[in-house]
Amino acid sequence: MTGDVASAVRLSVPGKVILMGEHAAVYGRPAVVAAVGRRLVVEGDLGPSAVGTDKGRVRLDLPDLGLDEEHSWGAIDEFTRRARRRWHAFRRGQASFRPADELSALVRIAVGEAVASLPEVAVSRLREQTLELRVQSAIPVGAGLGSSAASAIGVVAAVRFLAGGTRSVPSHAGGLSEDELAAIEATALEVERRQHGFPSGIDSGTVLRGGVLLVRRMGDELRFDDLPRPKWLRRAVEILDSGTPSQTTGAVVTAVRRRYEEEPERTTAVFDRIEAAVESFRAALGDGGPRDAAAAIADGHRALVELGVVPPAVARRIASVEAAGGAAKISGAGTLEGESAGALICMLAGRSTGTIDGISDLESVNAAIGAGGLRFESPAADRL
Repeated sequence: MTGDVASAVRLSVPGKVILMGEHAAVYGRPAVVAAVGRRLVVEGDLGPSAVGTDKGRVRLDLPDLGLDEEHSWGAIDEFTRRARRRWHAFRRGQASFRPADELSALVRIAVGEAVASLPEVAVSRLREQTLELRVQSAIPVGAGLGSSAASAIGVVAAVRFLAGGTRSVPSHAGGLSEDELAAIEATALEVERRQHGFPSGIDSGTVLRGGVLLVRRMGDELRFDDLPRPKWLRRAVEILDSGTPSQTTGAVVTAVRRRYEEEPERTTAVFDRIEAAVESFRAALGDGGPRDAAAAIADGHRALVELGVVPPAVARRIASVEAAGGAAKISGAGTLEGESAGALICMLAGRSTGTIDGISDLESVNAAIGAGGLRFESPAADRL
């Protein structure tokens, strides 16, 4: 952070898909992930405090949620502290996981955690002003496409930028120093913990960086390495939205953790199979091809069914794709029951969705795989 203060910013963040490796990645296994070309846009302004007072406010314009709110800085702080206390009680095993249920909760927590990540001098200066944020997204909510991670990264990056500015680094596509990237990523992970319990950090790391990536846990940190993007990838892989899952990501992750604790050997064997599918898919992106990738997707799907995160109704849809010569799997946490499980990664062997009965009613998510990560788009950002 620098001492220069910008008064306005506009930035965007992509969505993401987990092509292979969900759930096992939480337990240290690798995953193949990609940013997708549906983006969330954050516009931010800093203005003077109300006439006759030195106390600023926080105004949130969230048109996707039908919300237009105003809060005091103190209310944002208290809301964030309550969410933090709930999460720490959950982490210590003193309470079940319970995220805040207000529609604007994630954005408010992101503002609060971003402020908590700043030096005190920047915080004092920020509280004397009125922060206005507008968040609008083309990323489907509840589809496993990283909408909450994009919100967390976007809001945290915007608040930190407005509080002190970010010096551009020409060698970095996002124009951010490595220290600032690390600060945004760590803060956004705290935001996601408040809403999802024990997120792996993969979603926020992917939308921050962009591209197609192999993610591995190295000690306490995640390592993201670029993977090849063969020409067939965008043509052969289609993302379908099966609908919002009946359980939250946090609830599903917690259920898998409980299963791991109760049946460690059996669950570890499933994670082994998922890891093998990850390696097969990674190899397909290199020297293999779409046929090898489809086989890896089929293997990954069967392991996720065994893990219990693919309900029968969704498994039947995937079976119809396999009967037509293709392969498909959930992308993201999935769900324990119900008719929908968020995004499906499909390879349809040249068929169109309309010709396969089990998926003909699903909406295609028109999003290029391998999109760029966090991107500052305003003149204020260019000036730095």
